[in-house]
Order: sequence, then C-alpha cells, then structure tokens
Amino acid sequence: MKKTLYYFLIIALFVLNSGFSQQKNTINVNGLGKVTAFPNAATITLELDHIKPTLREAVNENQKTLTLVKTIIKNYVKDTTEIKTSLISTNKSTKWDSKLAKEVFVGFQSSQKIIFTLLDLNQMQNFTEELLKTRFNKIQTIAYFNTNSEEFIKQAQDLAVKDALEITQRLAKSANINTGSIVNISTNTSANEDRYSTERNEFETYGKAMGGRGVSSSGQLIEYLVRVSMQTEIYQ
Repeated sequence: MKKTLYYFLIIALFVLNSGFSQQKNTINVNGLGKVTAFPNAATITLELDHIKPTLREAVNENQKTLTLVKTIIKNYVKDTTEIKTSLISTNKSTKWDSKLAKEVFVGFQSSQKIIFTLLDLNQMQNFTEELLKTRFNKIQTIAYFNTNSEEFIKQAQDLAVKDALEITQRLAKSANINTGSIVNISTNTSANEDRYSTERNEFETYGKAMGGRGVSSSGQLIEYLVRVSMQTEIYQ
C-alpha cells in the first residue's frame, strides 16, 4: 500500500512539473476603440403640475392636461402602449410670506409624469410647438440616444482589437522578440449596452414660452468607447 502511494506521488509531481515547464511567456496590452455619433432619438419625461383652491379642481385640471398631452404624443410614437404615465401625486402647496414671516397655504397641488420615446428627432420642434399649446408644466429630462448604438459599439470593439494588435507588434519589435498566437482577449463593453446623452436640466414653461436653455433637436455627441485586454504568446 505504501509502495503504491509512493509511485502515485512521483507521477503527480512529474505531471505538475511538466505543467510548469510548458507555461508560456506572454505580453499583456490594452487596446482602445472609439466611435462617435449624434443621437437620432430621445426618451422624454414630461411633468404636469396644477395648483387649485380645491383638490378636486387640481386633479380634474391635471386629467384634462394629461388627455391633451397624450393625444399629441400619439402622433409622434409608433406604439402607443409605450407611453408611460405615473400615478397622480397630490399635496398641499404653500409659499413663504415675508410680511407674515411664515409659510401660507396657496392651494392643492396635483402632479403627474409622462414618459415616452421620440424615435425621430426631426420632429422635436413640431412636438414642442404643439406641447406649448397645452398646460403642461415642464420637460423634466431628455435622454438622447442613437438607435444604431449596437452597431457603433461593435465598430469600437473592432477598433480596440486592432489597436491592441498594433501595440503588441510594436512593443515586440522594440524588445526584439517574436509573437505567437493570442492566448486571451476580453472587453469591458457589451454590444447590447445602452449609451445616452442626457439633458437633465428642467425646461419649464413660462406663459407660452420655454424657459431655461431651450430644447435641443440634436443632443450632444455620443461617444462609444471600448477597452480591450489582449494576452499574446511571445518567444525569442
């Protein structure tokens, strides 16, 4: 039994040493790929807000505005089921009275949010013009994106791999060594990852005009940046 165990240990050590002797020398580099594109669509969040003497009046006014706004939005979306509306939020509204040096009751507040996706930014101006005819309160956020983002990320991944290959060859040449096959390659980005250019400023309505910076019909340039890690075999 002891003799069998002895031979087993010798074989195990031999296999382990063989594994270490076959370990390859490698070079590890990071590649970078970047593609830029302007957005062609946007997810928009609208906010309704009404203050009236009674809660019933505030809620009724909110529902009227909601109906009008949704009617407009339906002309700019392909699937009306994607128009999302929050529950109505109600509260008491107060403001500071400097003469009385305290908060005074103004009325009852009714507010609600509407979220939808505008797939054609060329329609942004027409949409906002129609929207200003209603009693909506403000555009809370506009999250711009490009519907071809998956393809742009794939292009950036390809550029990152080419960059890593170029760096590997350049470093190997400088070190006077040869390269073999790629041992491992990985990336930090999935082709299904979403990229947005988001405007978080609140565009409030004052009378029949849009306050603040105004609403952009194009959004900011979106950067699709991908990093790739590559491990390549090297030898003299």
